[in-house]
Amino acid sequence: MIQHLWTWLRAIFAGKARRPPALADPPPPGATTIAPRLIELAKGGNVDAQAALGEHFFGDSEENLAAAYHWNGLAARGGHIGAQGRLATIYHEGLGVERNPKEAFRWWHSAALQDHYGAQMMIAAAYELGIVVEADLEEAAYWVSRSYFGAGDRPEALEFVGAYYESVIRKLSEEQRLRVAERLRHLAETTSR
Repeated sequence: MIQHLWTWLRAIFAGKARRPPALADPPPPGATTIAPRLIELAKGGNVDAQAALGEHFFGDSEENLAAAYHWNGLAARGGHIGAQGRLATIYHEGLGVERNPKEAFRWWHSAALQDHYGAQMMIAAAYELGIVVEADLEEAAYWVSRSYFGAGDRPEALEFVGAYYESVIRKLSEEQRLRVAERLRHLAETTSR
């Protein structure tokens, strides 16, 4: 499991993997219709409606890449964390836009700060591998820990994040583990208020 996850994460940052194995087979184009009211709300600036359209068009087909970029971009700039994660993936993979790892990192980081566990894992991988940012194992451990604990009791999330979490934590010295634990304790104290 850990070898498969590690291979997939390396492939993502090398631009050779498209999406997680669980998302490899999107529904066929046109499988659902879009409610006119949803389009109306999205055009009116409703961030949740924009995000819903962005998700609808994301990974649908080549001809919908521009729509996925447009709606996810609007929703991401409006603060929608799911859209931020999708926009990061669009930039990272070059889906209808020029591949831009820096923009991908920026949007994943924005979503990660809002506790999107998938984005937190991508930030951890960037720090571990030194992609876009300087390699920093302690910072990687901090972000993968946030991802792991943020995944909660969702089995699908824990299966995906758990093995990566364990592989990063094992690489830390005791001193590094203590510093990461202190940062997490401080985060928990400041966010629980």
